[in-house]
Amino acid sequence: MTLADLADLLGIACPEGLRAITPVGFSIDSRTVRPGDLFFAIHGKRFDAHAFVPEVLARGACAAVIHRPLPELEPAAAARCLLVPDTLRAMQELARALLHRWGRPIVGITGSMGKTTAKDLTALTLAPYGCIYASVGNLNNEYGLPLAVFQMLSDGRRMADYDVAVLEMGMNEKGEIARLCEIAPPDVSVVLNVAPVHIENFPDGLEGIAAAKAEIVHGLKLTGTALLNADDPRVARMAAIVLARRQEHSGAQVIYFGRNEASHVTALDVTSRGLLGTTFTLSTLKGQAAVELPLVGEHHISNALAAAAVATHFGVSPDAIAAQLRLAQPGPHRGVVRRYAGGFTVVDDSYNSNPVALQEAVRLLEQVPDARRRIVVAGEMLELGEQSREMHIACGRTLAHARVDILLGVAGHARDLVAAAQAEQNHGMLTDFVETAAEAGRWLASHVQAGDVILIKGSRGVRLETCLEALPA
Repeated sequence: MTLADLADLLGIACPEGLRAITPVGFSIDSRTVRPGDLFFAIHGKRFDAHAFVPEVLARGACAAVIHRPLPELEPAAAARCLLVPDTLRAMQELARALLHRWGRPIVGITGSMGKTTAKDLTALTLAPYGCIYASVGNLNNEYGLPLAVFQMLSDGRRMADYDVAVLEMGMNEKGEIARLCEIAPPDVSVVLNVAPVHIENFPDGLEGIAAAKAEIVHGLKLTGTALLNADDPRVARMAAIVLARRQEHSGAQVIYFGRNEASHVTALDVTSRGLLGTTFTLSTLKGQAAVELPLVGEHHISNALAAAAVATHFGVSPDAIAAQLRLAQPGPHRGVVRRYAGGFTVVDDSYNSNPVALQEAVRLLEQVPDARRRIVVAGEMLELGEQSREMHIACGRTLAHARVDILLGVAGHARDLVAAAQAEQNHGMLTDFVETAAEAGRWLASHVQAGDVILIKGSRGVRLETCLEALPA
C-alpha cells in the first residue's frame, strides 16, 4: 500500500512527492518511530503529538498525518505531511477501509478478564484453518485497534496473505466497543466474562459493564455468530440480542462455551496438574479430544474453550484443536512460572488484577500439592471506584480462609485487604503490608525459603513485576 493508496482510501490529497512511498510501519508514539514509518499526530488527553512532527520527520518518518497546519515546519518537511480533519478519526477510518477492502472474516474478542490470552489461544487453534493474524499485545482500544490493523501491512506484509483476523476489543467506558465494531465489524463475536473492571466508570455497576460488553454482540455483522460464556449469566443473556435479530436474518447464531451443561463446547473430566497446567476432555458437537493445557490455573480452561469454539466454528477438528492447545504459552506476566536456584517458585501473574481474578489465582495456588509455604503478594486492585475499599476487604476475608500461609499486601487499599484477613478468626496466616513493589521485593528476598510457592498478583499501576528484580536468580 503506497501513501497514494492510503490517501485515496481516506479521500484526501497526497503530495506528489509522497505518492509512490510505501510505509514500513505506522506509529502514534514519537519515541518509537522508525525510519520509513507513517506517523499519526494524535491530539490526546495529555499530549498533542503535533509538537513532535518536526522530530519524527527528522528521524526518518516517511510522512506525518496532521489535522492542523504547522507553520514552524521547513518547506521540505511540510511537503511530507498529509492534512486530514481529525487524525484519530482518520486513523480509525483508514483501518475500517482496509478491513472492508480485505473482506475476510474478523473475530472480535472481549471480556473483563483473559482477552489477550483468549486471543492468543484463538490464533493458535485456528492455525490449521489457514494464515491467521492476531493483534499483538493488548492493542484493543480506540488507538490500539487501528494500529493492530495496520500491523497487517507493516514490514512488507500483505493483508491478502491472511485468512482470518483475530482482534481484541477492550473498553473503559460505554460506547467504546461499539466504535471498535464500526472499525472492525466482527463475523464472530466472543464474550468471555463480566467482572468489576473499570467499574469506577460505571455507576450502574456490573449491569453497566455487561451492557458495554454486549456492544460487541450488537456490532456483529447481520449473519454473524456470537460465542458466549454459558458459565457467566450476564454473558449468556446476551444471546437475546442475536435471537431477536434471527427473526430477520436466519444466518445469525449463538454458540455457548463453558462448563455449564448448556454449552456446545465444554470441558469434561478436568484434572489440575498444579503448576504444569490442566488436562480435560474437549467436547464439541463435532466430537471429543483429550487436551493437555500447559497454562496454570483452571480459569484458563474458559479461555481455551472460547478458542476451541471459534476453531470449531471454522471447521477445525477436535483433535487438531487439542494438538494446538498443547503448544500454548503464557504471555508476559500472565501466569508465568519462574523457578529459582534457591528452591522456591514464583507464579508471575502481575500483569493485572481484580477481585475475581485474584480469587481464581489463589485457587491455583491452593492446588499446588508440594508447596512448603504458599505466599500471596497481593497488590492494590485499581479502577474499582467508590467500591474499592469494600472489595479489598471482601477479598481479604476470603483469603483468610484459603490455603495460604503468608499474605503480603502492596500499596493503597491492599492495606484494607490485609487488615480484613487479620480480623478473621482462625485465619492462620502471617500477614504484612508494604507501600511499594520495591519494598515487596526486599521483603520477599529476606523471607523466602526453599520450597515456597509465591503468587504475584496486582494491578498494572502497582508494577509488581519489578519486585522480582530483588530475588536472587
